[in-house]
Amino acid sequence: MSHTPDSLRAPTVDQSGRRRWLYPDRRSGRLSRIRGRLALLLLVIYLVAPFVTIGGMPLIRFDALQGIIYVLGQSFRFADGSYLVFVFITLFLLLAFVTSLWGRIWCGYACPQTVFVEWVIRPIEEWVEGPAHRRKRQDAGPMTLGLFARKALKYVLFSFVIWLISNAFLAYFIEPATLWHWMRGSPAEHPWAFSFMTLTFAALFLDLTWFREQFCAFVCPYARLQSVMISSATPTIAYDLARGEPRGKRKGTGDCIDCQLCVRVCPTGIDIRHGLQLECIQCGRCADACDGIMSNLGRPKGLVRMASERELSGKRLHRFRVRPIIYLALLLLNVGVVSYAVGTRDDLKLTVVRQPSTTYTQMRENEYANFFMLRVVNQSRDEKTLSLSVDPGVKLICSVCDRPIAANQEVQGNLVVLFPKGYNKTSIPIKREGVDQGLELPLLKPQ
Repeated sequence: MSHTPDSLRAPTVDQSGRRRWLYPDRRSGRLSRIRGRLALLLLVIYLVAPFVTIGGMPLIRFDALQGIIYVLGQSFRFADGSYLVFVFITLFLLLAFVTSLWGRIWCGYACPQTVFVEWVIRPIEEWVEGPAHRRKRQDAGPMTLGLFARKALKYVLFSFVIWLISNAFLAYFIEPATLWHWMRGSPAEHPWAFSFMTLTFAALFLDLTWFREQFCAFVCPYARLQSVMISSATPTIAYDLARGEPRGKRKGTGDCIDCQLCVRVCPTGIDIRHGLQLECIQCGRCADACDGIMSNLGRPKGLVRMASERELSGKRLHRFRVRPIIYLALLLLNVGVVSYAVGTRDDLKLTVVRQPSTTYTQMRENEYANFFMLRVVNQSRDEKTLSLSVDPGVKLICSVCDRPIAANQEVQGNLVVLFPKGYNKTSIPIKREGVDQGLELPLLKPQ
């Protein structure tokens, strides 16, 4: 039977191809304390953000029922593809810029997957079943009544926490009032909503309690993108090969004593001494663990640290790096375009189309009519009223004009253009009150 070499095999898979369950040890340190404080802030943001409003509009929500995306008090309908493209390009460029400066710091410090697994799920597991070495020994032995009870308690706590997380997650896509109504009502009253909530809970439960680091290693596309976002000058969590090798505890060897602690604390199971790897989320747990060992040995810290490939090889570091500057320039340009487009867009967005299968209709002996369908979207935070005016001699019948349109509301109605016989224009200009730019509607009339 052939085996895959260790250098080609994912650290969470054994030689037979089966899942290797990880038991990462937890050690304190400077980076761990920073991550812990940031995680507490991010947990509040991730769980509270969908319930926060700005000027009566959600801070952030991808409203699936209404087809509207809310971002920082601005609203974009799913049909507003041009705005959404630039918004998502902005987010991608921001991620690329941060990565080019500090590597995969998003993965290790701010990614919801990492935050929830490392600072919610694993602490519950450690509190109920004990530290990593005890859990590994217990899982390798027979199932006892006490172990069964502890695991049952663990999964009950997991279920409650993930129920809270899944409902907060759904609030990013569904209005909280609607979500609360679904939660209080009987599943029989809202079978589709209940099924959706159940699937969301099941997916998050599977991901956070079982799949865990496998998501980072095999599913997340950002892990694959990191290779094109970083360069030899980008700082990442790295092992100082020149200082650490050859490994050993005898006199005359390098500083690395091959204690394997950097491997035991890694949440993705890699050995950082093999260099930058796809599975590394740059959390810095290996650096904290190694610093602790170096302190105990009376040796300088930093054998594993944030450092670029150029720094570790002894090459000169450039004060200004081209790639982050390019990403920053593109980011600022895109933010400027988005800000200008959003800031100059009309409060009322009009869409006018001719009613299907209609040409012109003679209303009276000397009067003809064209029929249109009018769609009006109030893109502002305030109530608005649509007022239209036309040339003398031409009349408008508008079912949605001169009546209040609530903030972010969409209304549809009919628009009838009445013009006299002999009207010599092929299109009719329609002016909007308070707006310089109007509409030009093509007219169909007898020859």
